[in-house]
Amino acid sequence: MSYVNLLKKIPLLFGLLLSVSTQPLYAQMEEEKSENNHERWYQVEMIVFARAESNAQETWPNDLKLSYPTNLITLKSDNPASEGFIPLSPNERLLNTQAATLAKSGTYTVLFHQAWRQIILSHKTNIFINGGKTYNGHQELEGSIALNVAQYLKIQTNLWLTQFVPSGTQVTETWPELPIPPGATINDTEKTQDYVIKRIAKISEQRTMRSNEVHYLDHSLLGVIVKIIPYDMPH
Repeated sequence: MSYVNLLKKIPLLFGLLLSVSTQPLYAQMEEEKSENNHERWYQVEMIVFARAESNAQETWPNDLKLSYPTNLITLKSDNPASEGFIPLSPNERLLNTQAATLAKSGTYTVLFHQAWRQIILSHKTNIFINGGKTYNGHQELEGSIALNVAQYLKIQTNLWLTQFVPSGTQVTETWPELPIPPGATINDTEKTQDYVIKRIAKISEQRTMRSNEVHYLDHSLLGVIVKIIPYDMPH
């Protein structure tokens, strides 16, 4: 679904997401040739939301490859591996208005909304993302994103949304096993098996981004809103 069509269907979001980048990639690159986006501190903010299903009969591919990359960072201040990442409080976020509008819409469910500061490097930094309700030791939203910068900022999404139903419910499709989340064990995920997987939808997309703009990544069941701005650490 294009961003323009999305706006036609949800006028309430039109004013909030008007700054989402919809330019062709080559146009963005031409405009950014004079910019010097290299390794430095940035403030990153991301919202991931689920969209109410419009066609219950729609089928989804089940030959999905689900895995976490190596060197995965979790956004927890008590995690030693997250050194160099500074989680921000809710009142420091810049997209609270958008998140509140999504939450009040009745059509969308906000699964993840966090902001943090980090140094974005030329090589990819992999960050664990999860949110939503918990079933069998897994959350509805799981996966990761990768951030890096060369001449331009880049984001790679590796996110999946899992729909669970109570055990005993008839499920016609066979879905891949969910990988164990960082910090969890097999015992954590196998402790209770009260639910089975009805469907998994994955959003895997790479986007070249301009800083200081809101960018939107679209999927029939998922949406990702992300904004990255340069940040000058105080001396």
